[in-house]
Amino acid sequence: MSKQKAYTLDPSPEDYNFLLYGIACPDNQYFIVNAINDVLGIELRLEEYIDLSHRMGKDFKFSFYSFFDEALNLEYNLIPNRSNYVAQENNEKEGGDLFSLFNETVDESSKLIPELTKTDYLLLIKGDEHYHHSYKIAEALKKIPEIITLQEIIPDQLSSKSNLIF
Repeated sequence: MSKQKAYTLDPSPEDYNFLLYGIACPDNQYFIVNAINDVLGIELRLEEYIDLSHRMGKDFKFSFYSFFDEALNLEYNLIPNRSNYVAQENNEKEGGDLFSLFNETVDESSKLIPELTKTDYLLLIKGDEHYHHSYKIAEALKKIPEIITLQEIIPDQLSSKSNLIF
């Protein structure tokens, strides 16, 4: 028998060449999208959902908002750091657990970047010269009164940084 090769994701440093802001804001994602659109003069829109599977075999989906500014050659992406569990459709209630006895569902959630416990949203900004605009972007975001904290995050320092590669 021949051995099969195991392939792993080997991201290069260029994969993390983006500006990353962590935003703490208790409001829902629709509010923060509108607020960011207003202060930055952009049009973030829901593009898709990011699927993330965990070791326990559970799937989680994260909303993915995106906008490309052609004039500045910048791509903006907003992702909530917390998501809800998505139950598998083919897994009907099999019984055997406490909650199935009472016909109850458990609302489970997961974080895209677990080590950022107080971060509600992640704003990724990509582009050739994204660092030239970082000060203006940060100052504009600070004008949103509902944002409790805004921090610039260095992706290379995150242990779960591979979750940021889409």
